[in-house]
Amino acid sequence: VGAYMLFDDIDQDSAKDLCEFIIKANYVFEKDQPLTILINSPGGGVYDGFGIIDLMESSKLVIQTVGIGMMASMASLIFTAGTKGKRIMSRNSFIMTHQFHQGVEGKYHEFVAQRSHEDDLNERFVQHFVRHTKMTEKQVREILLGSSDKWISAKEALAYGICDTIKDPWE
Repeated sequence: VGAYMLFDDIDQDSAKDLCEFIIKANYVFEKDQPLTILINSPGGGVYDGFGIIDLMESSKLVIQTVGIGMMASMASLIFTAGTKGKRIMSRNSFIMTHQFHQGVEGKYHEFVAQRSHEDDLNERFVQHFVRHTKMTEKQVREILLGSSDKWISAKEALAYGICDTIKDPWE
């Protein structure tokens, strides 16, 4: 009823389905009824992910995120966008973060314009994690968005403030 499983790549279709769930729930459910999003995703599209995050952050309903398995790349940002105090990871789950990547083609002036946009996107990633964790900007840049993929256990995620609780998803 108030639960959704995000177990796919984050793309236009999966983002549409999750956004539709959040929008409908905000119209139908009472304010005291929380939503639960169970996440086990390899990540995916930056813009699709930020669309989900915008709806999560503006929801009138509490959104509990439950990480099981893997929350990688954009899925890690979606997971952390859950309501503080309501972000749960199962003991065997992992978060994977890294710098985003995109392919760029075009003329020089288009590269210059794209570079400005890429810098803005990178800053949005940094500020998202600063807002939703216990980490400083420097820690986010060095640990979460460093030069290689960063795999984070549930215990490490708890220490960084990426999750709030480690427990069995059924508790």
